[in-house]
Amino acid sequence: MRLAGAGGPKKNGSDRNAAIPLDRRGGCAIKKSCEATLNAQTGWSELNGVGEPAGSGKAVKRCTETIRMVGPMLNSDHPVRSSQRIPSATFLEVASTPLLDKGNRCRFTMSSCLDNTPATAPPASALQRGAATVYFVLFTIVILGFIALATDVGRMYLIQGELQNAADAAALAAALQLNGTTNALTHAGDSVTASFDSTTGNDNRFNLRQNSIEIPAGLLASRETTYFANRDEAVGNLNGGQAGGVDWDSGIYPKYVRVQITAQAPVLFAQLLTRITDQLPSITASAIAGLSSPMCSVCGIEPLAIVDPSQGTDVIHFGFTLGQFYTFYLDRSQQTPNAPVTPTALQDTLGVVPYLVLNHLPGTGAELDIDGQMFVMGANGISRSENVTAETVEVAYPDLAGNVTAPVGQDILCGLNTRFGVDPAENACSTLDSGEFAALSPLFGADSDIGADTYAAGVGLQDYATEYDGSTRRVITVPVIDAIDTLNVLGFRQFLLEMSSTVTQGLDPSLTSGAFRIQYIGTVVPLRCGGIAGVCTITNGGVGRVVLH
Repeated sequence: MRLAGAGGPKKNGSDRNAAIPLDRRGGCAIKKSCEATLNAQTGWSELNGVGEPAGSGKAVKRCTETIRMVGPMLNSDHPVRSSQRIPSATFLEVASTPLLDKGNRCRFTMSSCLDNTPATAPPASALQRGAATVYFVLFTIVILGFIALATDVGRMYLIQGELQNAADAAALAAALQLNGTTNALTHAGDSVTASFDSTTGNDNRFNLRQNSIEIPAGLLASRETTYFANRDEAVGNLNGGQAGGVDWDSGIYPKYVRVQITAQAPVLFAQLLTRITDQLPSITASAIAGLSSPMCSVCGIEPLAIVDPSQGTDVIHFGFTLGQFYTFYLDRSQQTPNAPVTPTALQDTLGVVPYLVLNHLPGTGAELDIDGQMFVMGANGISRSENVTAETVEVAYPDLAGNVTAPVGQDILCGLNTRFGVDPAENACSTLDSGEFAALSPLFGADSDIGADTYAAGVGLQDYATEYDGSTRRVITVPVIDAIDTLNVLGFRQFLLEMSSTVTQGLDPSLTSGAFRIQYIGTVVPLRCGGIAGVCTITNGGVGRVVLH
């Protein structure tokens, strides 16, 4: 394209117009009307001499079409890549009539100007100026979005962990109370409540310990506790609501507890994504705790091994009946220095079962003489560092004869009496072993339920499931062996110590046979010491400890 002034092109062929100066912004310094004719490079011929008279309809039509075709090209914002001139205006307007001038040429009126110098493409940087700002804004928004999401998700994971820890602790505390008594669920519920008691300062909290679960402030929180008779139902949250003490006929009682906690998370940005601004997201955590599988090795139990009354015919209860009362007595081989005695069944009991003291260290007082050690074994069992393992061979306590001053049976009864809160100074125990038992007795606490009353089964015969409500100090866990001479450990079972009918409290320590009454309760009380793993293959049930499931 070339530009000509009003007088047309110069005779020497050069343009009359000089290059029109541009301002700093690249616009025209002088606005000027220009006459434009088409360059041969555009593929159009000049309208001069087209043969149509000026003002004729055909000439006007061709001129109009020419303007329509050339106008968009001259109005382009892109650089011209040929010898065409670069327009700096944004639009070329069609002049007022007539469209053809006196020289029979199309007339253009340009609102700005055209540079009549050869076209030069502007640098790429000029065309891309401002693109970095756009990208920066976009990436900033994306990064801020990820940061916001990470902040909220991280906080929710943190709260999830806090709630899970709280549920675990509450479930474990409650499961320790599930021992088959009528009031077990009441004590379990108290343990759960205690784990969330904000007045202690040691309660389980959430949201960086800012919010209490029991008394939430600002963030809503709730908890639910459910009890189950078996593990599968607890895991599936089915048939919950088990209650009451152990049923002696079926052996069913609440063994597992499920604690579920739900709390709100104080997120900042998630609400914008969900478009729900009036409701915070909730997080739920749950935990199940209860008895483990039978333990192979146990510690801290009583070293009073009883002989299997069924002689191998009953691998589950070893001839005992759940809820029934029996008489235990020290085997004749260990009754010394007194003459051995085989007692008859004590009042209101079904039969007599011998027990044997195994060769283990007591829980405390290993430096004591043998009488003192027998007393401590009756009072507190064996040391927690001493294990008794199923399906292994045990050893009877040696060298009793000639090394004790008091009857071994009486030593054990005096120790067992501490579980009833009986002071040795007030009975026959005061003169045994030179009065040493009176000094040892304060080291051991009594059960919170000493059973000193007349019950449905008789004087002092307290039913564990329906009438007992103690701290289980009167519950003894003992090994069951196949015979006195072989001492193969078959498993472990539990019994409730019952008060003697001949005294007002506790056991009768005058019996040199070491006889006392018990109730068989199976394996309902969780132990706190022992291991599940081992080489034994217990398939007949057994004692367990509380674990998370």
